[in-house]
Amino acid sequence: MEELCIKKLIEVGKLLYVEGLVDARAGNLSCSLGNRLIITRKGSHLGRLRKEDFIKIPLFERHILEDRASSELVVHREIYINTNHTCVVHAHPISAVILSFTHDVIEPVDSEGKDLLGSVKVLPPYPSGSEELARSVSETLKDSKLVIVRSHGVFSANKDPFYAYAHISVLERSCKILLHGRGKL
Repeated sequence: MEELCIKKLIEVGKLLYVEGLVDARAGNLSCSLGNRLIITRKGSHLGRLRKEDFIKIPLFERHILEDRASSELVVHREIYINTNHTCVVHAHPISAVILSFTHDVIEPVDSEGKDLLGSVKVLPPYPSGSEELARSVSETLKDSKLVIVRSHGVFSANKDPFYAYAHISVLERSCKILLHGRGKL
Protein backbone atom coordinates (compact mmCIF):
# COMPACT_ATOMS: atom_id res chain seq x y z
CA MET A 1 0.00 0.00 0.00
CA GLU A 2 2.77 2.43 0.94
CA GLU A 3 4.74 1.83 -2.28
CA LEU A 4 1.62 2.27 -4.43
CA CYS A 5 0.79 5.50 -2.62
CA ILE A 6 4.31 6.88 -3.21
CA LYS A 7 4.18 5.87 -6.90
CA LYS A 8 0.88 7.74 -7.33
CA LEU A 9 2.20 10.81 -5.50
CA ILE A 10 5.31 10.88 -7.70
CA GLU A 11 3.15 10.79 -10.83
CA VAL A 12 0.82 13.49 -9.47
CA GLY A 13 3.83 15.69 -8.67
CA LYS A 14 5.00 15.39 -12.29
CA LEU A 15 1.54 16.27 -13.61
CA LEU A 16 1.27 19.31 -11.34
CA TYR A 17 4.66 20.57 -12.47
CA VAL A 18 4.12 19.92 -16.19
CA GLU A 19 0.79 21.79 -16.07
CA GLY A 20 2.38 24.73 -14.26
CA LEU A 21 0.26 24.23 -11.14
CA VAL A 22 3.42 24.39 -8.99
CA ASP A 23 6.88 25.84 -9.47
CA ALA A 24 10.18 24.20 -8.57
CA ARG A 25 9.79 24.57 -4.79
CA ALA A 26 6.06 24.94 -4.25
CA GLY A 27 3.31 22.56 -3.23
CA ASN A 28 3.20 19.37 -1.22
CA LEU A 29 1.58 15.95 -1.33
CA SER A 30 0.56 13.34 1.20
CA CYS A 31 -1.40 10.16 1.86
CA SER A 32 -2.64 8.78 5.15
CA LEU A 33 -2.02 5.13 5.94
CA GLY A 34 -4.07 4.44 9.04
CA ASN A 35 -2.18 5.92 12.00
CA ARG A 36 0.69 7.16 9.81
CA LEU A 37 1.06 9.56 6.92
CA ILE A 38 3.51 9.97 4.08
CA ILE A 39 4.31 13.55 3.08
CA THR A 40 6.80 15.31 0.83
CA ARG A 41 9.95 16.71 2.34
CA LYS A 42 10.39 20.45 2.82
CA GLY A 43 11.65 22.04 -0.42
CA SER A 44 10.89 19.03 -2.64
CA HIS A 45 10.65 19.62 -6.37
CA LEU A 46 7.29 18.00 -7.19
CA GLY A 47 8.25 17.51 -10.83
CA ARG A 48 11.27 15.40 -9.88
CA LEU A 49 10.16 13.42 -6.83
CA ARG A 50 11.88 10.21 -5.77
CA LYS A 51 11.01 7.75 -3.03
CA GLU A 52 13.58 9.50 -0.78
CA ASP A 53 11.56 12.74 -0.97
CA PHE A 54 8.82 11.31 1.25
CA ILE A 55 8.77 11.18 5.02
CA LYS A 56 6.66 8.73 7.00
CA ILE A 57 5.48 10.02 10.37
CA PRO A 58 2.77 9.20 12.91
CA LEU A 59 -0.60 10.85 12.31
CA PHE A 60 -1.48 11.60 15.93
CA GLU A 61 1.83 12.29 17.66
CA ARG A 62 4.95 14.40 17.26
CA HIS A 63 7.99 12.86 15.59
CA ILE A 64 11.64 13.86 15.22
CA LEU A 65 11.37 13.92 11.40
CA GLU A 66 8.65 16.60 11.38
CA ASP A 67 11.26 19.33 10.89
CA ARG A 68 12.12 17.76 7.53
CA ALA A 69 8.49 17.44 6.41
CA SER A 70 6.59 20.02 4.39
CA SER A 71 5.79 23.22 6.24
CA GLU A 72 2.10 22.44 5.62
CA LEU A 73 2.27 19.21 7.67
CA VAL A 74 -0.11 20.65 10.26
CA VAL A 75 -2.73 21.24 7.53
CA HIS A 76 -2.41 17.73 6.11
CA ARG A 77 -2.71 16.20 9.58
CA GLU A 78 -5.79 18.22 10.43
CA ILE A 79 -7.47 17.18 7.17
CA TYR A 80 -6.87 13.50 7.90
CA ILE A 81 -8.02 13.78 11.50
CA ASN A 82 -11.22 15.72 10.71
CA THR A 83 -12.35 14.35 7.33
CA ASN A 84 -12.65 11.02 5.50
CA HIS A 85 -10.03 11.99 2.91
CA THR A 86 -6.90 9.88 2.55
CA CYS A 87 -4.86 12.00 0.11
CA VAL A 88 -4.04 15.71 0.04
CA VAL A 89 -2.60 17.74 -2.83
CA HIS A 90 -1.53 21.35 -2.25
CA ALA A 91 -0.63 23.47 -5.29
CA HIS A 92 -0.24 27.10 -6.32
CA PRO A 93 -2.14 27.49 -9.60
CA ILE A 94 -1.59 31.01 -10.90
CA SER A 95 -5.06 31.83 -12.23
CA ALA A 96 -6.79 30.54 -9.10
CA VAL A 97 -4.44 32.60 -6.92
CA ILE A 98 -5.07 35.72 -9.05
CA LEU A 99 -8.85 35.35 -8.66
CA SER A 100 -8.47 34.74 -4.92
CA PHE A 101 -7.41 38.39 -4.47
CA THR A 102 -10.83 39.65 -5.56
CA HIS A 103 -13.27 36.79 -4.89
CA ASP A 104 -14.61 35.09 -1.77
CA VAL A 105 -16.06 32.29 -3.89
CA ILE A 106 -15.03 31.09 -7.33
CA GLU A 107 -18.04 30.17 -9.49
CA PRO A 108 -16.91 28.35 -12.63
CA VAL A 109 -18.83 29.32 -15.77
CA ASP A 110 -17.63 26.40 -17.91
CA SER A 111 -19.67 23.19 -17.88
CA GLU A 112 -16.90 20.92 -16.56
CA GLY A 113 -16.04 23.31 -13.72
CA LYS A 114 -19.70 23.75 -12.79
CA ASP A 115 -20.42 20.01 -12.85
CA LEU A 116 -17.28 18.78 -11.14
CA LEU A 117 -16.53 21.58 -8.69
CA GLY A 118 -19.60 23.73 -8.14
CA SER A 119 -18.56 26.82 -6.21
CA VAL A 120 -15.14 26.94 -4.54
CA LYS A 121 -14.66 28.83 -1.30
CA VAL A 122 -11.78 31.27 -0.88
CA LEU A 123 -10.40 31.45 2.67
CA PRO A 124 -8.62 34.45 4.20
CA PRO A 125 -4.82 34.59 3.81
CA TYR A 126 -3.93 32.61 6.95
CA PRO A 127 -0.19 32.16 7.51
CA SER A 128 1.32 29.07 5.86
CA GLY A 129 1.57 26.10 8.19
CA SER A 130 -0.53 27.77 10.90
CA GLU A 131 -3.12 26.15 13.16
CA GLU A 132 -5.67 28.69 11.89
CA LEU A 133 -5.05 27.59 8.32
CA ALA A 134 -5.23 23.92 9.29
CA ARG A 135 -8.57 24.30 11.09
CA SER A 136 -10.16 26.40 8.36
CA VAL A 137 -9.00 24.18 5.49
CA SER A 138 -10.02 20.94 7.19
CA GLU A 139 -13.42 22.35 8.14
CA THR A 140 -14.07 23.42 4.54
CA LEU A 141 -12.89 20.08 3.13
CA LYS A 142 -15.45 18.18 5.19
CA ASP A 143 -18.04 19.15 2.57
CA SER A 144 -15.92 20.17 -0.40
CA LYS A 145 -13.39 18.77 -2.86
CA LEU A 146 -11.03 21.70 -2.65
CA VAL A 147 -10.50 25.15 -1.18
CA ILE A 148 -8.46 28.19 -2.16
CA VAL A 149 -6.43 30.18 0.35
CA ARG A 150 -6.29 33.84 -0.69
CA SER A 151 -2.93 34.83 -2.20
CA HIS A 152 -1.49 31.39 -1.47
CA GLY A 153 -2.86 28.32 -3.23
CA VAL A 154 -5.28 25.41 -3.29
CA PHE A 155 -5.76 22.39 -1.04
CA SER A 156 -7.57 19.44 -2.58
CA ALA A 157 -8.36 16.19 -0.77
CA ASN A 158 -9.85 12.90 -1.85
CA LYS A 159 -9.51 9.12 -1.59
CA ASP A 160 -6.96 9.04 -4.42
CA PRO A 161 -4.25 11.61 -5.26
CA PHE A 162 -5.20 11.59 -8.96
CA TYR A 163 -8.70 12.84 -8.15
CA ALA A 164 -7.32 15.53 -5.84
CA TYR A 165 -4.92 16.62 -8.58
CA ALA A 166 -7.67 16.52 -11.23
CA HIS A 167 -9.85 18.89 -9.21
CA ILE A 168 -7.02 21.42 -9.07
CA SER A 169 -6.41 21.05 -12.80
CA VAL A 170 -10.10 21.63 -13.58
CA LEU A 171 -10.21 24.59 -11.18
CA GLU A 172 -7.24 26.22 -12.89
CA ARG A 173 -8.85 25.79 -16.31
CA SER A 174 -12.09 27.29 -14.98
CA CYS A 175 -10.18 30.22 -13.48
CA LYS A 176 -8.40 30.85 -16.78
CA ILE A 177 -11.78 30.98 -18.51
CA LEU A 178 -13.04 33.45 -15.90
CA LEU A 179 -9.96 35.64 -16.33
CA HIS A 180 -10.21 35.63 -20.13
CA GLY A 181 -13.88 36.53 -19.92
CA ARG A 182 -13.23 39.15 -17.24
CA GLY A 183 -15.27 41.85 -18.96
CA LYS A 184 -18.33 39.62 -18.74
CA LEU A 185 -18.20 38.90 -14.98
